[in-house]
Amino acid sequence: MAITVAKYTFGSFLRKGIGGKIEQIDNLGDGSPTVTQRSTVDVDVKINSTTVQKHFQLLGPGDIIGINPAMVVRTEPLNWITNFEPNYLPFIEFYDEDFIWRYTPAKAAAANLRPWIALIVLKEDDKPEQSEFVLNDKKMPLPTVIVKSADNLPPHTQTWAWSHLHVNEGYNSTTEFEQFLQSLHDLNNPNADKIICRLMCPRKLETNQGYRAFVVPSFETGRLAGLGLDPSAVDAQMPSWIAGGANIELPIYYQWYFRTGDNEDFESLVKILEPRVMDKRIGIRDMNGSAPGFGMTEGTNIGNTEPPNEDKPFIIGLEGALMSPTTKSSPQAMDTNRPFFAQLQSILNFPAELQKTSNGSSDPVVSPPIYGENHALQHELIIANNGWLHALNKDPRTRVSAGFGTSVIQENQEDYVAKAWEQVQKILEANRKILFASFSMAFTQTIKNNFIQKLAPEKTLLFFSPILKKVKGSPTTLHFQMAESRLPTAAVSVAFRRLLRPRGPIHKRLVASDASFSHAGLISDLNDGKISAAPPKKTPVDINRVDQITTNLPGEKFSPLVDWLLQNNLLALIILLAVFLLLAIVTGLWPLFVVLAIAAIGLYFYSNNLKKLANQKEALNDPATLVNVLQSTPASPNFTFTETDPVVKETSSGSTTVTVTTAQSSTSADAITYTTVSSKTAATSGQDNVEAANFRSAAVILNKRLEIKVPEKVYQPYSITNAYQKLTEATDPRTVFPRMLASMVFFSFNKDWLLKFEHLVPAMAYPDFPDPMYEKLRDISSELLIPNLNLIPPNTISLLVTNPPFIESYMIGLNHEFGKELLWREYPTDERGSYFRQFWDMKGIITNASNVSPEQLAEDHKDIIPIDQWPGASELGHHKKSNPTGKKQVVLVVRGELLKKYPNTIVYAQKAHIYKKNGIPDATQEPVIIEVETEAQMADEIKFPIFKADVAPDIKFFGFDLTIPQAKGADNPTKEADDWGYYFVIQQVPGEPRFGMDITFDPDDDPATPITWDDLSWDKYTPTKSFISTVVKPTGFTPAGTDENINQWGENAARMAYILYQKPVMIAVHAKEMLENLD
Repeated sequence: MAITVAKYTFGSFLRKGIGGKIEQIDNLGDGSPTVTQRSTVDVDVKINSTTVQKHFQLLGPGDIIGINPAMVVRTEPLNWITNFEPNYLPFIEFYDEDFIWRYTPAKAAAANLRPWIALIVLKEDDKPEQSEFVLNDKKMPLPTVIVKSADNLPPHTQTWAWSHLHVNEGYNSTTEFEQFLQSLHDLNNPNADKIICRLMCPRKLETNQGYRAFVVPSFETGRLAGLGLDPSAVDAQMPSWIAGGANIELPIYYQWYFRTGDNEDFESLVKILEPRVMDKRIGIRDMNGSAPGFGMTEGTNIGNTEPPNEDKPFIIGLEGALMSPTTKSSPQAMDTNRPFFAQLQSILNFPAELQKTSNGSSDPVVSPPIYGENHALQHELIIANNGWLHALNKDPRTRVSAGFGTSVIQENQEDYVAKAWEQVQKILEANRKILFASFSMAFTQTIKNNFIQKLAPEKTLLFFSPILKKVKGSPTTLHFQMAESRLPTAAVSVAFRRLLRPRGPIHKRLVASDASFSHAGLISDLNDGKISAAPPKKTPVDINRVDQITTNLPGEKFSPLVDWLLQNNLLALIILLAVFLLLAIVTGLWPLFVVLAIAAIGLYFYSNNLKKLANQKEALNDPATLVNVLQSTPASPNFTFTETDPVVKETSSGSTTVTVTTAQSSTSADAITYTTVSSKTAATSGQDNVEAANFRSAAVILNKRLEIKVPEKVYQPYSITNAYQKLTEATDPRTVFPRMLASMVFFSFNKDWLLKFEHLVPAMAYPDFPDPMYEKLRDISSELLIPNLNLIPPNTISLLVTNPPFIESYMIGLNHEFGKELLWREYPTDERGSYFRQFWDMKGIITNASNVSPEQLAEDHKDIIPIDQWPGASELGHHKKSNPTGKKQVVLVVRGELLKKYPNTIVYAQKAHIYKKNGIPDATQEPVIIEVETEAQMADEIKFPIFKADVAPDIKFFGFDLTIPQAKGADNPTKEADDWGYYFVIQQVPGEPRFGMDITFDPDDDPATPITWDDLSWDKYTPTKSFISTVVKPTGFTPAGTDENINQWGENAARMAYILYQKPVMIAVHAKEMLENLD
């Protein structure tokens, strides 16, 4: 999927509707006379073929006494913002794209048109006499502001330059842009939300100063109307104020307050950040272990330090969660043969040894803890063992880190215990349901073993008949399969079971007549077809039936020979006539055979009528034969089609004869009169006429559509064996109750856990806290979290690395101490829960994986897996799911005001690539980052932070899934395929546009990069009376970007918006700049 890059288009103005036909050209406030009060439009009106030109006045500023606040989309800054950047310009945006020019009483002068409203920004002070205005909220019809001096207002001849059109799309040509503007006339236009209009104030703001912004009329007619005065005698284009005026009263359409901060913005704060190499002391500090306590006489002389410290060998280095890449442990290796370790082992193992010698009868004793012993189920320390439990507890540095966790729990115990009890309520409720389900399962299993398993399949089917509709028999339910089988569903119904209950009177009578009778046997016989549920249904004799109608029709009285002769009467006639002719020739009895021939011909016509009646009977008894009858009916050349009361009277035409007859239904006075129309078209003998052919065709088509063939349904026996198997599986208590319980109780670690019957046991109370626990340690002291943090200079960007052993030691200390606290509070626990697994802050982390749920993402980035799952031989610091090898991950540290003032800044790492000029690699130049165009490319090129942290007031940390070698890259890369390392990028959030100038002129360090309008700064421009002027160009500044030149200044409103538009700022620092001289 491609990544869309935001593009904007600016326009100087937009007029819609009849406003585009105004005759008067905008004089841009030069004072030249135009028309009075309102602008005019000439409209040609045609009256009786005569064209008359009329002058119509349009609504203007003098007709407006207020605007709807809902029209306002956004103000910059927002109301009551108190740290607005003074190098930016205030502005206001309106939803209707033509709103700020809609009532302007003029048409554009070239590309410039003044808006009918203006945005003014005036100083407001706690002392009214020092403010630049006086506010009158009681004035009618609008509140007003009295501006003490016109010098505090923008030049009245340049208001056209500070209003423009904004479209959230880019266009390759003016034609495309014009097509887009034309599309706005469509009422259902989908582009309506892409365009707004914006009104700016060109005032240069001062630092740490309060201001009030006002939307006011820019024309005198609007000013008078807002004051409740008559504007009828005023020139339509006269401005609301002119230079040199004083105490100018302006009506207020809209207003808001803001205050500026220090003279700094995102760009200026980014530019003062300096990449630095971190001091090797950051992340480690000296710890005096000369007096460990608990009767130990040996100090923490655990190994050789660098440089050697002969006088104080017990001074060791206490590390923190983060450290400089150059920081080294002190000592780097421990010598476990030194006396300290033997004494430590003796003290830590004393409670276990005491229990052994007393066979468990001794009271517990107070001694230093073995951190994590309950999770590891090991209560003795073995100095020679290097597994995580022993590595943590034999090293005084990691024991101190775990002790920090103890201190945090002791500091926050009341809060966390209260939260634990809140969580346990859900656990106790879940356990109640689990116990109920477990008891029900065991009880039901007993019933099944002692009763249900001994039932025959037929009896099982009867027993479970109420649930047949809920049990699948593959693929439909057992009840549906029974309804489609030979076995009637009524045979297993509740009513029928009640009827044949063993102690019921009917069952007793049936057993008395047949001792072998049983309900199960009845089901078997019904299914085998030995008996049926009821005799075949008989048709009542008192209703009219087709078979009764056809009884009297000929057909059944004929023998097969006669029936054959009827169907083949023409052939029989020909044979008879041939025989009669032969006999007449032989005998000479011509008169006799002539009479017989005449009789045969008469018999032929009579047989035709009999055949027709027989076919009618067959067609009535079997509708499927009707089509054949219609098709075999002899041709009818004299067929007449008769229609009663036709809608349209037919008329004769050609060979068609039409007969019209009028008749009455009776002779009474209210008899119905109807008309019949008969039409007949002459045809050749032996052929259908037109009416007959049409009727035959229509009748055949109709009967083909009405022909119904209902196949006889054949019922198969019901599979009682399959039903028995499915019912046995569906009613297994070890399946039913776990499935029911899983729908009510959800375990986050495994949603299918309760589907296994052996898991139906009460859960131990195990509260889980997602809090980033570095915060609690930081709140005690930032020096406990990261020693010597003060050595990071202000305005620094650099790299640190994580210290996984410290983090895991601290997390074990948290969980160990909280388990003891829960036990003390009589909380149901075995002290083996991993209550705290999150060290760093995960909120707001971005991931490149699109198919990962937030829950799974949080689980994957937990800082430790559950402690009871740690292998005993695994190393300390190797128990993070996303970092199982315990590598030290890179952490970007930023100290300064930048992220304090802009906390939503985007931070990420991006691969560096060899510099290319015209496609040719050049290893002598600094490496570059490439533009990311697709999501797949972003996943390959960019790494977002996997965690974050902060230390007040101005230090931010961002952790990355990178190591120092990965971030740094190859030492001397020369080829495109070499590893060029990573850049760390700090980027301003792309969002709503802003306008203004840079604070200071600071062009690109590369002299080959041309100066552009983006480099324009306030120190290259001197405002005229605190306002940007379109006629005063920047000094000592010559833009040379693509299609840029100094003469574009003041060209039109769109050009000024482009010049002053402030693009989001980004800084990229290569890891090597922060890792110089790294060994």
